[in-house]
Amino acid sequence: KIYMLLVDIYERSDKEELAQQTYQTMLKKFSQSSKVWTKMGLFHIKHGNVQASRDLLQRSLRSLPKRKHIKTITKFAQMEFKYGEAERGRTIFEGMMSNYPKRADLWSVYIDMEIKAGDFDIVRRLFKRIIEMKFSSKNMKFFFKKWLAFEKEHGNEEHINHVKEMAQSFVESLN
Repeated sequence: KIYMLLVDIYERSDKEELAQQTYQTMLKKFSQSSKVWTKMGLFHIKHGNVQASRDLLQRSLRSLPKRKHIKTITKFAQMEFKYGEAERGRTIFEGMMSNYPKRADLWSVYIDMEIKAGDFDIVRRLFKRIIEMKFSSKNMKFFFKKWLAFEKEHGNEEHINHVKEMAQSFVESLN
């Protein structure tokens, strides 16, 4: 915790070299912490060193326990979307979706990042893919609500009615 505060102080006062050294120390001491790896990856991306961040992801996966891999990869993909290349973030998410197709939490994060990126056709295609996958009724309700809220904000009447019809047909298929 103290190291994290120290790094924040160095970053705010534009002492990149000291921040870099502190991150290296943190990685040696806390190599099992996903938070340290993602924070250092964000540091690299924000300072324009995208390749170092990508290399760091690969290093982190060799050091972290398997149970922390999904969380770490998701964070790095979100950073790519926000600060790096959206296409690269998309590629990372697509790889995760093919490996973990039933993880509703990952789909939700992926959709949120695409909405922020602003390509609404891609968002609609993602929602259609999710609806075709047949999650549990609880998850389907969540995704339909999310899709409807998205269309109310970014779509038109036609899109809204389409989502309502899809939800209606899903409910009827349950009976």
